[in-house]
Amino acid sequence: MIQLCKLHRPCGPSGHLEQCGVISLVVAIGLGLLASLASFYSARSVLVDRLASHNQSQAAQARLAAEAALAWARTDLQRQYTVQQTPPAWSAGPSNMPCPAALSGPRWQCVALQPPAHPGLPDAVVQVMVVRDLISSPHVVQFLASASLQDGTSRAQLQAHVFIPAVAPAPSQPHTAPVVLNGCALATTHAANQAYSSGTTGTATPVCPTSNPPGTCTPSAWTSVLGSITPEQIRAWSEAQARNGLSALSQPARNVYWVDSSATWSQSLGTPEAPVLLVFSDQACSQRCPPIAPGVRVVGTVVLQTQCQDDKARAWQAGHIEGQLVVESGLPELLSGSRIEGRDLTSSPHRLAWPPGIDAQQVQRVPGSWREAGP
Repeated sequence: MIQLCKLHRPCGPSGHLEQCGVISLVVAIGLGLLASLASFYSARSVLVDRLASHNQSQAAQARLAAEAALAWARTDLQRQYTVQQTPPAWSAGPSNMPCPAALSGPRWQCVALQPPAHPGLPDAVVQVMVVRDLISSPHVVQFLASASLQDGTSRAQLQAHVFIPAVAPAPSQPHTAPVVLNGCALATTHAANQAYSSGTTGTATPVCPTSNPPGTCTPSAWTSVLGSITPEQIRAWSEAQARNGLSALSQPARNVYWVDSSATWSQSLGTPEAPVLLVFSDQACSQRCPPIAPGVRVVGTVVLQTQCQDDKARAWQAGHIEGQLVVESGLPELLSGSRIEGRDLTSSPHRLAWPPGIDAQQVQRVPGSWREAGP
């Protein structure tokens, strides 16, 4: 006990000074460490702020590049439609590309556009994919614009829907008779008298203009049913569906057919839920319109481009048309066994949704469709 007390005995004035020095040293070291930590965290905070500001600036640049690409694509598509009704963007070529997984199937057509480099954003890599539904909305496309900086630090994606003049609006009140003619069916022709089935729409009411001036043909039957939709638009729509792999057996089935061949048509098409548009062109009808084989059923609208010449539809075989027949001339004679049955065709392929105020001749954004996409 005596020794323990000695060990803890105060060491006198000199020992007190030594203790104070050690304490001062520890305090000084602690303060230095605190100062260093404060300086470190202050510098780190400044660095984080600078990085955040840099990243924000990079993200803003990528977004601006995507917006510029979107604006360029819209302007370029308008320029193409100004030059021709069927712009190169929709023709077969290297610009056609696979669609995103969510839009797989033959109904979707995807085309890649390559915008030029933006002079104010030389480090941005941009691309625009144009997507459209060839079955139900060939006149509305979705722009998918993406932009990334070359160093890979930032990426932006934007989406917008745009109306394009690929197909014009159909009449709001179209001719609904089972048979619509640019001339008259001869009442004395027994086959013609027996050919029309009243169905649900009443007896056929042919369009009977007084006459067409020599050398001209006013397509009154076409316009009464299809309005301002042009034959070129229907042809381009049909060809796009065929190139994309749509057919009578695909899912969904093809619904627009433009026929240039003079061979007998032997394929049944359409259903009451999904009618078709079948056009025998002026080329197919150059001598006489190709007949529809007996027993073949077409549900939808069948058009004969006879150029106001009755002889091209004389003794024509209609098969079984369930919907509507449109002939750009009179219909002087039908072969026995032809059947034309009226049906409500409010869901016809060419009757597309056009909001009020849309200019069908211009490329224009669908209001409210612009948004930022996910990564």
